[in-house]
Amino acid sequence: MSQEEEKAKLFVTRLLSNPTLLTLNPLQKEDQIMSFMEINADQLKPTLSSNAFFPGQSWFNIHNLLVKTLRLLIDESLIPGIQRQLYDKIDFRFISILRQQNWPQEKIKEEVLNFIKNIISSPDGRRDFSGSYNAISRQIVDKYINSIFDDHSYIHFELTKVQRLKMSKEEVKDMINTSLLLRPAIYVFSSSMNKDSSSGIITQNFAEKVEESLIKKIPSLPGPLVKSAIRSNLSFEDHKYLQATARLTSIINSMARSFKADMKIDRGASSPEKSWFSIARKNYKYFGWDIKMLDELFRFSAENNW
Repeated sequence: MSQEEEKAKLFVTRLLSNPTLLTLNPLQKEDQIMSFMEINADQLKPTLSSNAFFPGQSWFNIHNLLVKTLRLLIDESLIPGIQRQLYDKIDFRFISILRQQNWPQEKIKEEVLNFIKNIISSPDGRRDFSGSYNAISRQIVDKYINSIFDDHSYIHFELTKVQRLKMSKEEVKDMINTSLLLRPAIYVFSSSMNKDSSSGIITQNFAEKVEESLIKKIPSLPGPLVKSAIRSNLSFEDHKYLQATARLTSIINSMARSFKADMKIDRGASSPEKSWFSIARKNYKYFGWDIKMLDELFRFSAENNW
């Protein structure tokens, strides 16, 4: 490791030790530090270009070195975390229900893990993956699917009667969690130019190309699972026959991206998830979400104070 790399590591490590980052997941920590460096660039330039740090270097080179160092440090906890999610929290036996064929679980997990490493090698992929990572590590899917199956209302009907999933509650959880992990695959096969930069919506033509490429790359993944993941990037406003699991994947990924553990709630204020769903219901058309799903999820968050 060069002297400059060592200095960059010490500087970034100091930023990561900030107590306010303690409860955030690795990618949220990365996002916070990236924002800090962008917002405070004018204040950081004189210090970091001094003799104590990187004398004679342009801010462009310094920034790139810090970002590279930050991602390497974050990956030291992120990749083992992804591995734990895949190997400890998801049972891939549901795949045999979708394609009537058994594949060794270890082989599937290995292929998916390697593919996720490709996803997080892209800045846009990392950003989108943050919501998926958070949703699984915080078991967000589990609690909402429990409520959905207890309630037997709109979302349950869409999953069991419209999408016709012949699965148990636990198998549906595993399918949606896997769908979440694979959702950012669009960034492996193309750049963010193929999606709306603010809403995150892609075209059906692009979705179909990604699905075809992903099935070739990981042939053990059945078509319905791949569609659930990739089409979660489509708008329900424009595609009324979008799978229920794809619609849930989109909503949960976006909601979980802003979720922070141990968030304090002021007296009289709405709980974090209820507050998010309340805002999402007003913007559902822009982001292409299913308003009936949002209404039901909002009700669950209100009833359970989530």
